Amino acid sequence: MIIGTLTDHYNWHIGMIVLGGISLLVSVLFVWMLPGSKHFSPRPLQIKALTKTLFQHMKDPSMLCLYGISFVLMGSFVTLYNYIGFKLMAPPYNLSATIVGWIFVIYLVGTFSSAWFGSLADRYGRQRMLLLAIAIMLVGAILTLNDLLSLKIIGITVFTFGFFAAHSIASGWVSKRASHDKAQASSLYLFFYYFGSSVGGTVGGVFWMKYGWIGVITMIAVFLLIACVLSFLLKTIIAKQKIVTT
Repeated sequence: MIIGTLTDHYNWHIGMIVLGGISLLVSVLFVWMLPGSKHFSPRPLQIKALTKTLFQHMKDPSMLCLYGISFVLMGSFVTLYNYIGFKLMAPPYNLSATIVGWIFVIYLVGTFSSAWFGSLADRYGRQRMLLLAIAIMLVGAILTLNDLLSLKIIGITVFTFGFFAAHSIASGWVSKRASHDKAQASSLYLFFYYFGSSVGGTVGGVFWMKYGWIGVITMIAVFLLIACVLSFLLKTIIAKQKIVTT
């Protein structure tokens, strides 16, 4: 929102400089105001032990499914937000960078959907709610294909709602599945999460340049279908592991 507004009044270079300055200031304040650790016993850095537990997580097929889901979910999310601005600033909409920047206010729906779907997952099952959230994302993405601006905004809102719901379930599932070194398991989830944003956001640009918005949505739809397949595969793996355990 800051960059969009400053771009309209000055240029994107000024927007980046101001945002960088704000980020630096907040970082300094964070370090200064952060309270000390409590009830925590630090362990010495042991590269060999950390590497061993890292590969243990990577050898668990259920964890790999969750990491794959995080990759495609975030890849889809970043792709839509990366390129919807180009669509809306072009004819027939011709929206300003300021208005497009303020579309990111839609992120706020995630504060509701993540908490709500987290509680629903406890009641009705993680996989069922995860699939529902992915389906909501797909519906939202398809709605953005409509030329009507109001439907495009609704589509972005629905898509965002579904994304944060799916992300909350998948990230929580990682902690549930990890039997040891849960912090490391969660960090791996975030690694694939942001790796997906890098890959998806970049590849989405190729689809945008060659096929336009329908190409972007097609790529997102494929990513979401992969997430569904991984979700079903995860359920099968968990069921087999329960049989072996019993």
